[in-house]
Amino acid sequence: MGVQEHDLAAACAKLNVMAGHARPADLAGAVDAIRAMAQIEGRLPVVAVARAIEAALARGERGVVIRGWIAMLGEAVGCDRSDIDCSSIYLAAGAVRLAH
Repeated sequence: MGVQEHDLAAACAKLNVMAGHARPADLAGAVDAIRAMAQIEGRLPVVAVARAIEAALARGERGVVIRGWIAMLGEAVGCDRSDIDCSSIYLAAGAVRLAH
């Protein structure tokens, strides 16, 4: 695991812990930091999933939906690909997995 991937993984783990008790604004700030870090590194799937979490928080989503997207974020961090097609796959998988 590279340094950047380790940093992203640690940030995702912290976000997962925060999800149980943090205010939505605090979650959004943590997701924004992850998105920014991933964007600098060119990790497009991570950026795409982070944006999906930000959108879900903005819609007022909480609980299981946010935790599900955070799980997808962790999976995206572990992905070796960093292209638009892979980003689309993660977004589609999240939409199917979290449909309600």
